[in-house]
Order: sequence, then C-alpha cells, then structure tokens
Amino acid sequence: MAAKYEDGEVKVRRSTRDDMKAVAEMIQELADLEEMSDGPKLSVQDLQRDGFDLQPPAFLCLVAEVNKDGAPLVAGYALYFPVYSTWNGQAMMLEDLYVRASERRRGLGHRLFNAVAREAHLMGSSRLDFHVLEWNKNARDFYDLKGAINITQTEKWCFYRLSGDALKKVALAAKS
Repeated sequence: MAAKYEDGEVKVRRSTRDDMKAVAEMIQELADLEEMSDGPKLSVQDLQRDGFDLQPPAFLCLVAEVNKDGAPLVAGYALYFPVYSTWNGQAMMLEDLYVRASERRRGLGHRLFNAVAREAHLMGSSRLDFHVLEWNKNARDFYDLKGAINITQTEKWCFYRLSGDALKKVALAAKS
C-alpha cells in the first residue's frame, strides 16, 4: 500500500503521531467553519492513542504538507477508516477532509481526496463513502466533480445517529 504521494511542493503522506497536534487544530477549524465550535471532544492524546496505539488503529490519516516560509506545514488532512458492506464487501469511510483556509486553491483537497481513493482501491474497497453538510455547496460541487453520487437523492437513504443518553439507554436495555 502506498503511503506517500509527492507532487512538486506538496507532499501527501501517511500521518505520524507528531502530526496529531496539527490535525486536532484543523478538526477545530473545521468545526468552527461548520458552526459547531463546541463539537470536537477529542484531545491530541486521544488521536494519538486511537490512531497509533490501538491495533488495529481506529482510523487512518493522510496529511498534505507544504513548505511554508522554509519549514514544513501540515496544511490539510483526510481521516478515514475501513468499513464493511453486506452488499459489496470491503469499503472505506472518509470521516473528514479539510484544508486550512490559508492553503486553499492549491489543489490540496483534490490531492488528499485522490490519495484516499487510491488507498481505498489498493485495500480492495468497493466504494468510498462520506457525508457532506447540505449547506456546503462548495464541498458538494467538489465531490460532484469527482463523480460522487448523492445517495440521499438517488437511493433515498437517511443517515441516522444514536449518541449520548439515547445510546446509553439502548445499551443498558441489552441483556447480557
């Protein structure tokens, strides 16, 4: 499996434990952009544990690194993980793809997305799934250009979430 994709001044590579500080900062930037500033609850240490200490890791992560004022800067990230489809077998879920505002319009998002798609393909995935906020037209246009299909429209799938007290209540109702 490839771990590094270089093109001129941009390097897309597998993240390291040390990159998690920059990734945590960008997770917060993304939450701020999505007007959900209080959303992220993970620390740098949580990301380091979940991505590097667990076997298998809870997630995989690629970063886009650029040269900024003579020093490397982690300018974007893509966090993803394998899932399984009962219809198609192995699949990949892209949780986040984000590029710092100061580094946009340089193709970093395209490079990160393409690298994740390549990783999914090399791992034998039948598909790459991800979610996009309805109001984020730029992101929807980006993925449309890649050939992605909005299955909310085409297949009428609804995305649900059980969390917090509701998750706890259902879990406690299970018989051991």
